[in-house]
Amino acid sequence: MISKRMKFLLFNFLGLQFTWAACAYGATHEIPFLGTLIGFSYIVLHFIFAQQKLRDLNVLIIIGTLGIIMDIFNAQFGVIGFHNFNSQLLNIPTWLVALWLVFSLMIPHSLYWLSKHLPIASAAGAIGGALSYWFGYKLGAIDFLMTEFMSFIIIFIQWGILFPLALLLVKWITTKMSSNNKISAVI
Repeated sequence: MISKRMKFLLFNFLGLQFTWAACAYGATHEIPFLGTLIGFSYIVLHFIFAQQKLRDLNVLIIIGTLGIIMDIFNAQFGVIGFHNFNSQLLNIPTWLVALWLVFSLMIPHSLYWLSKHLPIASAAGAIGGALSYWFGYKLGAIDFLMTEFMSFIIIFIQWGILFPLALLLVKWITTKMSSNNKISAVI
């Protein structure tokens, strides 16, 4: 029998996979709201089933914001771009915002085991993050505005830093909230 915790971890892991697929499919088939809809639907379901809602909300806000800022930076400075996208507000499409928020919710759950292995987390983040963008590029969901190699290397380095940092932030948020008796939010 699969435990309730294992079911949630599987749900958590699959949530990102479905969201990523919906974002890539929607972006390449001119239905960009598809990824946004799937992503935000997952987020609602996550908070219905999550045990540590306040902690997860803090993680969503802090880590999601860091990732969104990273991709705004990447779009602003010509590392990545997006087909048929024209917005002055964020420089990135809403499906990418949703994707970052969904990803942030994986960190305290299905990816948290990597917090005990930060060098492995750095390598996994660098490789996994960069490959995720590369696959998005190959599918036509995003553009690499620099050479393919240069955009890939920049994202590789960013993810090699961001992912272990995100794991440390989750550990800090969890500790901070435990010491505050889970009454108040970190932010």
